[in-house]
Amino acid sequence: MGGLMMFTTGDRVVYPLHGGAIVKDVEERQQDGDKVQYYVLQMLFDSMIVAIPVRNADKIGLRSIGDVETLSEIKDALHTQPDVSSVKSISWNKRLQLYMDKIKSGSVVEVAKIFKTLLLMEKGKKISVGERRLLHNTKQILQSEVMLIKDIDATKADNWLKECCQ
Repeated sequence: MGGLMMFTTGDRVVYPLHGGAIVKDVEERQQDGDKVQYYVLQMLFDSMIVAIPVRNADKIGLRSIGDVETLSEIKDALHTQPDVSSVKSISWNKRLQLYMDKIKSGSVVEVAKIFKTLLLMEKGKKISVGERRLLHNTKQILQSEVMLIKDIDATKADNWLKECCQ
């Protein structure tokens, strides 16, 4: 990064594991005798504040929010019918690892595919507590990015996602 900060206060960003956020501040903190720059993020859900060292932002996948094209890609992914039976043939532990790797990649399209797969699995039969938690998390990641792109509230974003899944 060469000392240049990628994001500034007020920027709308996506933290792959948690979803959309607003950069509340860029602050300097002491760490092992060094001054370290941190992004202070206000997550859209759970009133959570996250501080990320600026130098680690790329490594963890912090990125700018998407745009209208991103919404189209999400919609396309949610319209697709995944092969749930082939997914079920993979053990839950292996599926969880695959899902987490895809979520960490920062690709909102991959998150949308996971969300749709889990949604269909839930409709087919009762899913495990871990899968239900992952379904909730992927929904929040999608919902928060839609909220930021469309500048709408959580209810409207949730309705948009439901429409896309039909």
